[in-house]
Amino acid sequence: MGINIRQLSYSIGAEVTGLDLKQKQSDDTIAQIRQAWIDYLVLCFPNQDLGPQEQINFCSRFGVLDDHRSRPHWNRPDFPEVNIVANKPVVYGGKTLQVLIADKWHTDMSFSVRSATASFLCGKTLPPIGGDTMFANMYAAYDALSDRMKVFLENLEGVHDVSLAPDFHRYTPELQAERKRNHPLVVHRVIRLHPESGKKGIFAGGFLRNFLGFSEKESRPIIDFLNAHATSYEYVYRHKWSANDLVMWDNRCTMHYAVQDYDRTQLRSLQRCTLFAPVSGRFYDPEKDA
Repeated sequence: MGINIRQLSYSIGAEVTGLDLKQKQSDDTIAQIRQAWIDYLVLCFPNQDLGPQEQINFCSRFGVLDDHRSRPHWNRPDFPEVNIVANKPVVYGGKTLQVLIADKWHTDMSFSVRSATASFLCGKTLPPIGGDTMFANMYAAYDALSDRMKVFLENLEGVHDVSLAPDFHRYTPELQAERKRNHPLVVHRVIRLHPESGKKGIFAGGFLRNFLGFSEKESRPIIDFLNAHATSYEYVYRHKWSANDLVMWDNRCTMHYAVQDYDRTQLRSLQRCTLFAPVSGRFYDPEKDA
């Protein structure tokens, strides 16, 4: 079988068919997938009924996988490279995993100095209606800015805060404190150059608290503008999940949002792997960065 690529929307997203991801793919096929990922930012592989080890085998062809040691409450005890994204507590190997609901536009792990490179999400248990995920093209959002806004943003740095996670309020005080210890405030450039495509994109999202040298009150209108601008309809692809879809996306140039348009009494559970990323930010120093 050969690889087939079909564009899903004008701005972002493509479907990849003709592959059985349970099988080991050739180096040439992985190179083709990687190039499509760089070109389209989000790829969907339909009808891939992957178990956790099979997903690990495929995803690890693109780099070293995160073992999620800083996020132990969501990963399977038997496969620590696999996070479970579920709207209800689920149990694996006697371990009850925390609820994870990402109903805020964000980039995975932007609250870390190693903001995620790639994420891979496989739909396992899905509600019959709704539960979509939306993805935004941050290149296109940057390109549409005025020249003067680009100049203004070029040298800005932003402080990203794990406590702004959409489900942070659902955690116990003990888990909140643990999350803050594991993920102290970090700083990333607001405009980042993608190391593979060479394109510039906006790096904002729901974890962005303020800009260095600006108060939170001063920063908020600009952050709100950037997030609203970047998620305009023309820059967004909305993925309607089918069981066993595997979706991979480039966190370096996208944001995503889990739409809560489904019956919340029904289980929505997906298994996720992420690439262990190189250092792309730095820890916030309150004395130097004040």
